[in-house]
Amino acid sequence: MIALGVDTSTRAGSVALTEQGRVLAELNLDCGGHHQGRLLRSIDFLLEMAGIEISGVGVLAVALGPGTFTGLRVGIATAKGLALAGGIPAVGFSTLWAMAQRYRERGMPMVPLVDAGRGEVYSAVYSLHGDDLRMVVPERSESPHRLMDSLPAEPLLFCGNGLGVCRDLILASRGEKDKLEEGPCFLGTTLARLGTRKMREGGPWSLSSLKPNYIRPPDAEVPGRT
Repeated sequence: MIALGVDTSTRAGSVALTEQGRVLAELNLDCGGHHQGRLLRSIDFLLEMAGIEISGVGVLAVALGPGTFTGLRVGIATAKGLALAGGIPAVGFSTLWAMAQRYRERGMPMVPLVDAGRGEVYSAVYSLHGDDLRMVVPERSESPHRLMDSLPAEPLLFCGNGLGVCRDLILASRGEKDKLEEGPCFLGTTLARLGTRKMREGGPWSLSSLKPNYIRPPDAEVPGRT
């Protein structure tokens, strides 16, 4: 099965094609600009370089957030449009969960972080239990100081662009026992593999379930905020 993974949760956008988990092509961007102006072009380029028609894709997998509000809407709307036009199953996954999946082989509890603006970060804590990746602290948006107070004392792996908000505080409050993955957390390949696995397991899917996971409401929906 060929899978197309799409992530527009953060500035580090990523699209990837896999076949039975093997990477066919991947395009990662961590730069300025907007996803709505380049996502479809990126997907077209990816398919062309891999020599695959969109009709050859067996599943679409998209990140649902949390992340930038506009970026999430662009990625999800594009996945829905391609799914409807091509009759392709489409599934969605939490951005934080996908980030943890990307680093699960490191064998450490993981704290994926996404910059939430307003001096806050989106975060969760995941731990490996056998072959399962379990959420041990739920997804939330909070200040870095409140995050530090809620974390377990054991060594942790931190990843994601929220590290730019938290790095100095992590080192100051927790020392150097943790692992900090400070590069961009590209998720296209991870999402494609998760989509393949979900289809193999026969998990249900529905386009109506592809909704942005904002965690907190967009600014336009907060009373009194302009």
